[in-house]
Amino acid sequence: MSAENTAKIAKAQPSRKGKKAWRKNIDITGVEDGLEVLRSEERVRGKTTPLEDHQLFTIDTVGDSKVKRQLAKDKPLKVDEILAERSAVPAVNGRALRSSAKPASKGKPSKYTLEKVEKIAKRKAEESAAPVKKKNKSSQTNTYDLWADAPVEEKNPYLEDVRTHKAKAPATMEHTPKALVNHVNVVVPDAGASYNPSMEEHQKLLDKAHSVELKKVEAAKKLDEQLAYRKELDDLAHELEEHNAHVNGETVEDEEETAISADATEAEKKKQNEIRKTRTKRNKERKAQLERALREKKQHERNIRKQIDKLEAIEEELAQRYADLENLSTKRDAHREAEALAGKKRLGKHYVQEMSIEVQLQDELSETLRQLKPEGNIFRDRFVSIQERNIIEPRVPVQKHTKYKPKAYERRSYKNFDAEQARFYAKTDKK
Repeated sequence: MSAENTAKIAKAQPSRKGKKAWRKNIDITGVEDGLEVLRSEERVRGKTTPLEDHQLFTIDTVGDSKVKRQLAKDKPLKVDEILAERSAVPAVNGRALRSSAKPASKGKPSKYTLEKVEKIAKRKAEESAAPVKKKNKSSQTNTYDLWADAPVEEKNPYLEDVRTHKAKAPATMEHTPKALVNHVNVVVPDAGASYNPSMEEHQKLLDKAHSVELKKVEAAKKLDEQLAYRKELDDLAHELEEHNAHVNGETVEDEEETAISADATEAEKKKQNEIRKTRTKRNKERKAQLERALREKKQHERNIRKQIDKLEAIEEELAQRYADLENLSTKRDAHREAEALAGKKRLGKHYVQEMSIEVQLQDELSETLRQLKPEGNIFRDRFVSIQERNIIEPRVPVQKHTKYKPKAYERRSYKNFDAEQARFYAKTDKK
């Protein structure tokens, strides 16, 4: 290779290191030629107008042959084509029909379908009787007043009404409970509870409180007597021993008697086998049996006659029984009515708490309002009054309790302390 050729190759491949080298050594002769052609046309014709879309672009109506070949390759499988085809034969019903079932009658429709047809016919008749409003073809959308009541929706005669209905209030909401009407909201205290009562009124209230406390004491005493240890239990052991000894003696005697009776029955059987019954004896036994049956029949007839004679007494007894039952029912109804009026109907699992009578003793009565001591609790009175009027159910204060018993752990320091104390006392004992 000559020196000239090497020089041409070196000039054809200039340095491309950096942007400046790229801009300096890049070949833009084609671009410059195109621009020069445009400039020459502009100098001859002037400024050219932009071309329209149909002049710049063309619509391909033939298509690309490569794309057609690709689509031909992506054809579905023959299996999919077979499965996609629909058969003219209807499908088999999957539900197996029993041979014993009766074939449905084609001419007679069911009762349910007849009722449906009657409903639809009635609805159609009602709609035809009402004047039909012509719809405006121009207004396709339903217009209504936004601030008026809710628009009435048109009902479809072929669909059932599925609108939600309002919940019906219970019958007890229409009338107030009898306890609220007849029971006093605020019970006026007795005259003996005044700060300056009369001697008679104060004594009546004291007697009333005394009777209440006396009932409580008697109930507690009765409960203590029921739960107390009975002295009769001490003699129970001796009685059991005597009873067991007596029972054992009786069992021995019974065994001896049964053995003797078994021997006697065996002897009687032997005698009966030896002695044969004669015809006269059999006739006598048959005659005695007939007489016994006749006597029983006569006695049964006598008993029936006696019951017939006592028919009037039985009717009076039944009438008295019915009267007693009627009296019991009237008393029960009266008791229920009184409970309803008093508001003593039980709500929940607890009973209404009975308030204690608030009374002061003779020595505790104050001479002036300044020395008066308050009695009772107004909040508790209001709470019990609401429970008595059946506004709320009776409630009981819930006591705080732990679910699990707390566990006690002995610390290591405490164990070490006990060990040191034991060593100390052991040393002192040796000394």
